[in-house]
Amino acid sequence: MRLNAAKNLIDWGAEVIVSTVPWPEADTVAVLGSQAKIPVLSLAANPPLALAPRPFLVRVSYPDSGQVQCLADLVKSYNWRRVIALYEDDAYGSISTTIALFSNYLRDVGSDIAYGAAFPPMDSLPDPKAAVRRELDRVRSQLPKVYIIVRASSLLTVHLFQEAKRLGMTAKGHVWVTNDDITTLFDSALPPSFLSSYMQGVVGIKIYFNETTDSYRDFHTKFRQGYESSYGKEGEKYVDPGVLALRAYDALRVIACAASETVKQHKTLLEGILSCKFIGLSGPISFRKDGSLAGGKGSPAFRVVNVVGKTYKELGFWLKGSGFVNEEGEMSLGRPAVDVLGPVYWPGGPWRVPGGWGRLRIGVPARTSFDQFVKVEYDETGKVRAVAGFCIDVFKETLKRLKYELEYDFIPLDGTYDELISLVTSKVLDAVVGDVTILAKRSKNITFTEPFLGSGLSMLVRVKRDHKTFMLTKPFSKAVWALIFVTLIYTGIIIWYLEHEKNPEFHGPWRTQLGATLWLIFSSIFYAHGRIYSSYTRTVVIPWLFVVLILISCYTATLSSIMTNQKLEPMVDHKRVGCNGDSFVVKYLQDVLGYKEQMIERIGAAENYPKAFESGNITAAYLETPYLRVFLSQHDGYAVYGETHRLGGFGFVFQKGSPIAADISGAILELAEDGRLKQLETKWFFFPLSNCPSPDNNDGKTDSLSLDHFWELFLFTGGTSTTVFLLCIARLLQRNLTSHQQADAPPREWLRRLWRSLMSKSKKLWRAMMFWEKNEAQLSSLPITSSQAENDVAMGFETIDNVEIDSHDNDLLPAEPPHLG
Repeated sequence: MRLNAAKNLIDWGAEVIVSTVPWPEADTVAVLGSQAKIPVLSLAANPPLALAPRPFLVRVSYPDSGQVQCLADLVKSYNWRRVIALYEDDAYGSISTTIALFSNYLRDVGSDIAYGAAFPPMDSLPDPKAAVRRELDRVRSQLPKVYIIVRASSLLTVHLFQEAKRLGMTAKGHVWVTNDDITTLFDSALPPSFLSSYMQGVVGIKIYFNETTDSYRDFHTKFRQGYESSYGKEGEKYVDPGVLALRAYDALRVIACAASETVKQHKTLLEGILSCKFIGLSGPISFRKDGSLAGGKGSPAFRVVNVVGKTYKELGFWLKGSGFVNEEGEMSLGRPAVDVLGPVYWPGGPWRVPGGWGRLRIGVPARTSFDQFVKVEYDETGKVRAVAGFCIDVFKETLKRLKYELEYDFIPLDGTYDELISLVTSKVLDAVVGDVTILAKRSKNITFTEPFLGSGLSMLVRVKRDHKTFMLTKPFSKAVWALIFVTLIYTGIIIWYLEHEKNPEFHGPWRTQLGATLWLIFSSIFYAHGRIYSSYTRTVVIPWLFVVLILISCYTATLSSIMTNQKLEPMVDHKRVGCNGDSFVVKYLQDVLGYKEQMIERIGAAENYPKAFESGNITAAYLETPYLRVFLSQHDGYAVYGETHRLGGFGFVFQKGSPIAADISGAILELAEDGRLKQLETKWFFFPLSNCPSPDNNDGKTDSLSLDHFWELFLFTGGTSTTVFLLCIARLLQRNLTSHQQADAPPREWLRRLWRSLMSKSKKLWRAMMFWEKNEAQLSSLPITSSQAENDVAMGFETIDNVEIDSHDNDLLPAEPPHLG
């Protein structure tokens, strides 16, 4: 019909056509104009993509690209991650290019279209209201609750908001944003009663034009007068001119300007149109050579408005290439753009920015092993009174860190954790909040947040004290004790040999000398001993004291560890183990640790673990480390055994790909960084779980120290004693050799004296070691007395010939010294 009207105008001899039909019908009219060489001024917003050449088409409006870019920036400013695009298609499918461009702009700002609701042309449907209702039923099931209307006729607008109100889609938590097509109707086709009843809180954008100029005010007055004289007052309010009326007026002014230019400069009408340049009612008017509207700096610009009551208020302005500004006067001053406009009256009444997700259905475990993490309280009638716990507090704290408001309801549900997660996968629930362990298998179908608490799997066992008889000998191995004893004896012999000449405590009977030697050695362990006369002895004793110091320190430390460490009951294959039956641990024990089904005891509550241990139903239990720390803080007589199997930690569960999970993860990191997470841990557990060390790899046994730890020390003291002894022997040989040379005795006589002196000392040492139990009288009756030996040593063995050997002792010595060749 419209095409026929255009043909009729051409047939009637029209020299220029002003087209008010929407695109792409306007494009068809332009084709007719090009064929007839008649300029066509189109008032319709054309598609954003490049058009086929239309040499006689002049566009007095901007493409849709500016409008969808403004909508995308609005989505970005309120941090909406996913939106639902609603649009009315036409018979030509021209909206597809606009939706594609809108999707690209959203991706540039970090958002995307979760669902596109396409409505057929309303004038082509027998029952448009039913069609709108069916599509909104599908839209309502989607998680995002941010609805962006990209294109809609006035008929679709009325049906859309009426059905949305009936379905509860204009309640708190929902967001509606309209484009210029609908927002322009606020001043004309949509009465105040409709705005107040169905569109409260709607945010819209409309093409900006300056309403303060004298030309606009004059036009506004004449428009009202003309409209009322023709149609009367429109219901509840006066009808104000919309942007389409302003463009029509500017188009007529362009034609008048072109006609004048044609007469003055002998141009064609099309050339005169393209050369026009002035400030129109709809904005700056100038054209490019291809007939598109050039506009001015920042064009196109849009007003951002908010429906409140029966009218709307302005929130700010948007300029292409600049962004949002709060005041109209700032548009020409080059002020920096603002991130968020506001305050906004949103659907349902709150002024805080909605998250655009509606009211989330969040599942929580109705029963947990440790209610410090999640606890559901019921009233007398069995209704849920409150949901509390560490996990709940963490979730609530993260919501405070978000830039938008998130409405939710906690829904306590019985069942295993995997069953709760499956409800999120099937979209029965929007999320699960609780002590849910992050596992790779679970992450395939859902999205976890960052862990708010680390976790691992460890074995819990009962402990018992080790009271074995020889506990005091356990710090050192048998070999170490044997070497200590041998070193004591060896060092004692060396000290006796070095001290018995000058030290009066080493004079007298053999029992006295032996006791003095042993006392000197053993008292050195306690750093209390008698006076030492020989410098050689000091050289031996100092390394020995150093070794004693190290041995005592090691002994004390190891014994303390043994006495305080608890020996754990070992885990054997045929023993039963306990675990939380509602968690993944049962499957983990079977698949990873190799436990059979009959070896696993499912335990529901924390208080049942001690009962199971005492009754003998289990000999060990597997708990995640947060539970383990809580359990150990409440019960004595238990400890961790073996290694800790690392897990992913506790996190919140959201639907696969949900942008909320990313926002919550960022908030969790903020809680950890500013210390709030630690405060919540202390609140619920009286100690910070995140700072507690993980259970150590400990089998409950402390190994005895072996020779590998001390052989260098014993080599040091033994080598020192041996070296000193050899030096003393060398000195003895030197003294005897000097004495022999002075006496001018033959060498054989010197060797004989030296040999008998050494044998005498060896015999005395042998008697001290083997016969010290005999009475002192028998020992003193021996012909060779200790005083004689002392004189021999003092005189350099010069009196060795006077030593008498009885017949009984002669059997122990060779008759002559060995032949030296």
